[in-house]
Amino acid sequence: MLTTSAPRPVRAGQRLSPVLGFLLLAATYHAAEYTMRFHQQVVLFLILMLAVVGVAYAVARWQGLGGLSAWGLGGGRRGAILLGAGLLIGLAGNLLAFGLRLGLGIEVLGPWPAPAALAQGLLLFGLGTLLPSLAEDILTRGYLWRHLSGRLQPGALVLASAAVYVLNHVYALGSGPAQLTYLFVLGVSFAIPLVVTGNLWYAVGAHWAGNIVYRLGHDVLSVADGPNPFSGLWALTICMVLLIPVHLLVARTLGRRLFSRQFRA
Repeated sequence: MLTTSAPRPVRAGQRLSPVLGFLLLAATYHAAEYTMRFHQQVVLFLILMLAVVGVAYAVARWQGLGGLSAWGLGGGRRGAILLGAGLLIGLAGNLLAFGLRLGLGIEVLGPWPAPAALAQGLLLFGLGTLLPSLAEDILTRGYLWRHLSGRLQPGALVLASAAVYVLNHVYALGSGPAQLTYLFVLGVSFAIPLVVTGNLWYAVGAHWAGNIVYRLGHDVLSVADGPNPFSGLWALTICMVLLIPVHLLVARTLGRRLFSRQFRA
């Protein structure tokens, strides 16, 4: 049974409705997506993703909720531990999935880049994927958790967050069932640690890890389809499904150890 660490309810008299707050966050996030997808403006993309965090802070203040901790971004040292745990588990799971696809011949590696190019690519995408991961986690998870906890059961909250996560990938909605299923599975796996711990940092770490490994395979290394006709995306989705109980177990264990009392944002 999935139990949740619910936030304090939103106080009456807030100056900004939950719907309008969500729309402000979504507009800023998708402005960043637009600049990257259609204009390849990397610097502007990162600036706008950082702006999502600023808008999230402003929305929390306007709604009488304090600051970023309203969206689960609190905890100090405890939050840092959750971020590190999510990053490590996410890296391990995604790298194992990558290795499995190579081992089964679903994908094959081309020539390795020079060590300097490999290190530069890892550093670039390692740092460059943090802000987009954080921004999307606030929009599709932390914000919904704050406003829907207590109104939805924990399982329904996870599913609602996963559905919004899928819809947030507007440019992938016509990609077919494999892509949509993969996104939904990711949405579930990232939402569970949030509703268990009441803290968003584990999800940020796991999401960040997935983006790092994705960029490793698509932008740093040379990867092509192998002789095995099985879909690489379906293989990855299966691995992510198997990783869900790991996320749940780690989140529960860390939640008990780090938060002796129910987490309050």
